[in-house]
Amino acid sequence: MKATKIEGASVVTIAYELCNAAGEVIESSDRSGPVSFVHGRGAILPGLDEKIEGMCVGQEARFELSPEQAFGRPEDGPEKMVPRAEFPTDAQLKPGARFEANMPGGQRVLLDVLEARDDQVRVRMVHPLAGQTVSVSVKVLDVRPATPAELDTGRVLDRPPPIPQPS
Repeated sequence: MKATKIEGASVVTIAYELCNAAGEVIESSDRSGPVSFVHGRGAILPGLDEKIEGMCVGQEARFELSPEQAFGRPEDGPEKMVPRAEFPTDAQLKPGARFEANMPGGQRVLLDVLEARDDQVRVRMVHPLAGQTVSVSVKVLDVRPATPAELDTGRVLDRPPPIPQPS
């Protein structure tokens, strides 16, 4: 049975464009392809997950998301202990210093130094867009019921064939 409206227990596929407050495109499915996710499971921006509730296949919308609805506030980023050896040898590791790091999968994160010890550095991990209002344009490409395994894991497991995009 094919779902037609986004609601709990749905796998959703969207085309999207994410822009900063100046209107510059930060990320787009034109570059990375449509994204599929289990609705309501925290796989996308929290505010977007909430705002697309009830949308139907083919429907398009644009939303403005506050920092709390998007990438959070810098001061709310998780803290982590990082071995001092992970930083450049000449790095000034004082509270307030900021470094950029690459995460697995190619995602960037900012590391704000909170405390430096002899062998460990306590940092706050901050998304580069934390604290910013963003806008997101979406088009719902597909909605289907999630499988039991997808509901268990919160991840899309059986990917249907790609949806052809108009040329």
